[in-house]
Amino acid sequence: MGIRQRSKGHWEIEVFLGRDENGKRIRVYDTVQGKKADAEKRLGQILNDLDRGITPATTKYTVGEWLDRWLDEKRTEGKRTKTIDRYEGIIRLHLKPNIGMIPMDKLTPLQVKELEMGLVNNGMDPKGVDQVHRVLNAALHDAFTMELIGRNPAAPVKPPKRPKKKVFIPEVSRVKSLISEANRSGHHLTPMIHLAAYTGLRRGEIAGLTWENVDLDEAELSVVQSLVVTAHGVKMEPPKTESGERTIDLDPDTVDLLRKHRAGQVELANALGIEPTGIVFPKRGLTDWCRPTVMGRVASTWAKRAGCPEVTLHTLRHFHASVLLQSGLNPAVVAERLGHSSAAITLSIYAHCLPGWQRGAADAFSNMMRNAA
Repeated sequence: MGIRQRSKGHWEIEVFLGRDENGKRIRVYDTVQGKKADAEKRLGQILNDLDRGITPATTKYTVGEWLDRWLDEKRTEGKRTKTIDRYEGIIRLHLKPNIGMIPMDKLTPLQVKELEMGLVNNGMDPKGVDQVHRVLNAALHDAFTMELIGRNPAAPVKPPKRPKKKVFIPEVSRVKSLISEANRSGHHLTPMIHLAAYTGLRRGEIAGLTWENVDLDEAELSVVQSLVVTAHGVKMEPPKTESGERTIDLDPDTVDLLRKHRAGQVELANALGIEPTGIVFPKRGLTDWCRPTVMGRVASTWAKRAGCPEVTLHTLRHFHASVLLQSGLNPAVVAERLGHSSAAITLSIYAHCLPGWQRGAADAFSNMMRNAA
């Protein structure tokens, strides 16, 4: 191993790693720009990595080349299509144009920090910058795990802090106004508003619901899939997590509403001379899935007519959760109904809409201490 000068201010480091199965010498080369002392420092880092069992990469990637390979691997791992689409967009729009040509083993924490501050200065909100950081950090972590780089330069960088936003919870009167407006419309999607408010289902879960997974005799429905819109069209995918696959009990009013909705579909199908598709909320012609985005636009139209434009199909999920918690229902039961993995997640989202809980806890503790022997 050794150091030699290639040109003024450029140095080449050669490290001998041994021989392969054919007896061929294995060498790794690195280049350093600066003084000879800089090259000696880099050689020391490489030797230190070897002592720790980290082998310098024999295959060199630029950041962009590695991100492309990493994304292909995520596709084969069965990641959700929308997740892959989000990764691809972040890599294409923000990572490759800014740091894609940098050799991956030359990328520094300062360059990562400058990238993220540049995104902030160009108007990206902290949430978006955080997502960019998460993708880059995950890709570089995998490269480090595979011993392609000696350290993850994104790991020490802290992205801009995301302000914690409180979820919006609509008032009961506003939700009832929205449901009334939907009922007046006579639209074929009218029951979805009631179902969203009374079950807390996600928009994609409503769009992907089939009659096969609705048992009106037992007054329950099963969430087993979600309809997602991808860059290549619509696709059915299982819930994100194991807890997302769940069974939800239905109240008598919702059961009655769904019975009438299904009977109306059968009547329309007979009039059109077609077989019902089995989709609970299909397009008007009953022949295909209705996109979640279309459902959202329809709900927003009704909300504006009802004088509550701030209420959306997704806020009805928050509404359902808050009503259950305010009624005193066990948070673990609410978490199970919403498809959260734990009650802690549910409470972290909705604790702000339960202001009386802290007062109740203080009074309960005080009474216990006062009555103790």
